[in-house]
Amino acid sequence: MAISKKHRKAQSKRKQRQKAIKTRNDNSLMGMSDQSLAKQSAGWPLLECLIPVEWQNTQMVHQICVARRSPIGYVAAGVYLVDLGCLGIKNAYGTVFSSEAEYRRELVARLESGQAMRTADLNLAAKIIEEAITYAQTLGFSPHKDIRQANWVMGTDVRPENCDIEVPVGGPDGKPFFFAGPYDNVDRIIRTLDRSVGQGNYQAVVRIGDPFFDDDDDDYEDDEEDDWDV
Repeated sequence: MAISKKHRKAQSKRKQRQKAIKTRNDNSLMGMSDQSLAKQSAGWPLLECLIPVEWQNTQMVHQICVARRSPIGYVAAGVYLVDLGCLGIKNAYGTVFSSEAEYRRELVARLESGQAMRTADLNLAAKIIEEAITYAQTLGFSPHKDIRQANWVMGTDVRPENCDIEVPVGGPDGKPFFFAGPYDNVDRIIRTLDRSVGQGNYQAVVRIGDPFFDDDDDDYEDDEEDDWDV
């Protein structure tokens, strides 16, 4: 059946209105600060979620990245440094890139230089983060103060309770496992563990000597030539 001239005109006007709304929205995004964009990103489509291949190893610190892409190509990323063995969320931040290419060059490449990463379901990533926070809180530790920035990007379309994969916490023997990093206040952490679980009820690995992590990027690497005190 032929489309009437009146109907074609109505369709044309509707498309023009939709185009005007999109242009207005795109222009408003371009004028936002990175922080405002990160907040706005909760409603953007999910680009990907990255977790370490060895995320179930609770004797390692893990990087988790949630990325969302805006209609005009911005990429917002929420990054978490997760310690399932003891401290929970050691670091977290939200950041925005002007393009997916910049995101992969500036962030993904850096994450992959520290750990082998893989894509994962958003609910699994959220569950890992949630379990790390819950376990750490039972020991007396709170998540990093900037976690809300990363949570902006995590968004509201996440359902960790729908993930049936078990997330391990604590050390291999079931006790808290504290692996000291270069910025950890070891004395304070040990005192907190003494109060929460008692001496002898946790394992602490404290490095003797210079820092062994990448002190700019919060990527963790083991240096086999260093001495350790367990």
